[in-house]
Amino acid sequence: MKQEESDEVQTPNPVYRPDNKALVMGSSQSGRFIRSFIHLGFNADEKGRIVFEAAYPHIGGGFISLNVRFAQPGHAWREQVDHLYPAYDFPFTYAKQTDPLTHRTQGILDRCETSRTCPKIFHIATVLELWEGRQSLGLTDPLGKRDVAEPPNARTFIMAGTQHAPARLPLPTAEPFGNCQQQPNPNPQIWTMRALLTALVQWVLEDRQPRTVFPTIAEHALVPPSDVKFPSIPSNSYGGVRRPAVRFLAVHNPLQLLDFGPQYNASDTSGVITIEPPRRGDAFYGILVPQVDEDGNDLGGVRDLYLEVPNGTYTGWNLGRYDRFKDGFCSLQGSFIPFAATKRERLETGDRRLSIEERYPNTETYVAAVRSAADKLVSARLLLPEDAKRLVGEAESQGIRLAP
Repeated sequence: MKQEESDEVQTPNPVYRPDNKALVMGSSQSGRFIRSFIHLGFNADEKGRIVFEAAYPHIGGGFISLNVRFAQPGHAWREQVDHLYPAYDFPFTYAKQTDPLTHRTQGILDRCETSRTCPKIFHIATVLELWEGRQSLGLTDPLGKRDVAEPPNARTFIMAGTQHAPARLPLPTAEPFGNCQQQPNPNPQIWTMRALLTALVQWVLEDRQPRTVFPTIAEHALVPPSDVKFPSIPSNSYGGVRRPAVRFLAVHNPLQLLDFGPQYNASDTSGVITIEPPRRGDAFYGILVPQVDEDGNDLGGVRDLYLEVPNGTYTGWNLGRYDRFKDGFCSLQGSFIPFAATKRERLETGDRRLSIEERYPNTETYVAAVRSAADKLVSARLLLPEDAKRLVGEAESQGIRLAP
């Protein structure tokens, strides 16, 4: 469809254009599919030509278990469910590394580099994938000791303060909040996603170089879970919704070397599983998570308008309700805990986070903060100018945002 003007019986190709370019996009399971597609060398057609010039895997860390006997591709890497499923075999990064646990030297791009068919890649994830999905392994060495440079054709973007897919509004207003202890996280990804898709297309068509944006060890924005300085947030009834105190337990999704048997080829996530559940090694890979500010909002990565001018705390994790997975993750859900409306309400509650009243004493102050944040994001190519205009216009017409 991309390369040929007609088929073998000379039927014209209706979408053919000289020098066609193709882009592949996928979210979650299909994002993992894209990574496996590239890793296994399938971005070359029958004549050895590149298939997709660009790839846009979204919220899809790890690989997808396809080429395995009795494979169940819908399973992934969650902390409570699928914890031992083959979804996170080394290699973890696009760049080539040596794994001290398996002693393999490998990178996701090995095959396409050999065939010269590697696409330009925008790898995009939420912070939930760091907490629950081991996404930090795509940013560091396998033990989580140092940052790893990306290859020239790959860029990674971690969207701060976001969950796997944004919670729909209106949020639930009474406990239990679905399967979770806190209200889920509605922070939208669409504005960042639109800007990044535009930047990826510009990279392919205009060779306009993008800049990667993710938390790093060097900036102390990527840390062991036990080092996260999450603030104490007491129980409250802000906005008429009764919420329990936030319990930060440094829960994360650890990863050990898994032995699925001698017929399983971990280097390609392929083969026959003969040991089920797998044997677990003694050593652990190094899982890191985002450090936070005094509000509990993530420091590193793409901080969108809702984090730059917040009305609450947006996390990439949430605990399960007390009768379901208590003290474990509420799967694929983040948390939203609003700020108090006034200083008095905050002090009566014992909340150290500044109130809306203290942050934005009037509408003019709030609109100015929104405009400044929008301008900064536009300059960084993380928000489209037309979307910035819309969001600033909403602030001007609707005033200080009190609801999620």
